[in-house]
Amino acid sequence: MKLAEALRERKQLQIKMGMLRQKLIDNATYQEGSKPVEDPAELIKALESTRGELAALIKRINATNASVKVGDFFLGDLVIDRDTRITEVTALNNLIAAASQVSNRYSRSEILVLPSIDVKETQKKVDQLAKDIRELDNLIQATNWNTDLI
Repeated sequence: MKLAEALRERKQLQIKMGMLRQKLIDNATYQEGSKPVEDPAELIKALESTRGELAALIKRINATNASVKVGDFFLGDLVIDRDTRITEVTALNNLIAAASQVSNRYSRSEILVLPSIDVKETQKKVDQLAKDIRELDNLIQATNWNTDLI
């Protein structure tokens, strides 16, 4: 199995865990004189089984990411770098949006609200980070499709 396939399977198992969690909540109570739509004991067994599959798969993905070299870096380090850059871009985009809000003044006596950053320069930084993220993601995706899961 290729790493990319394992990542898709991980996503499906995470979705299944969420669905089982919701089914457990939905079947936690029932009206007197009736039965739950699904047996909570069976749902719990399915949840435990799925959790075990997911845990084993994540361990294999992590082991693969920690052992595969891409140039001078491990694949896991590239994933971390990409993900933290995405977090940084999100924060900077939120900052730009907040700093770009127009404050309407109806007279000169009202307080003028000014941005605390240079929006144009910050946007240039975001654009460069976004480009770096795309390049990193392309490299990661190509590696995922060419790497066998450990």
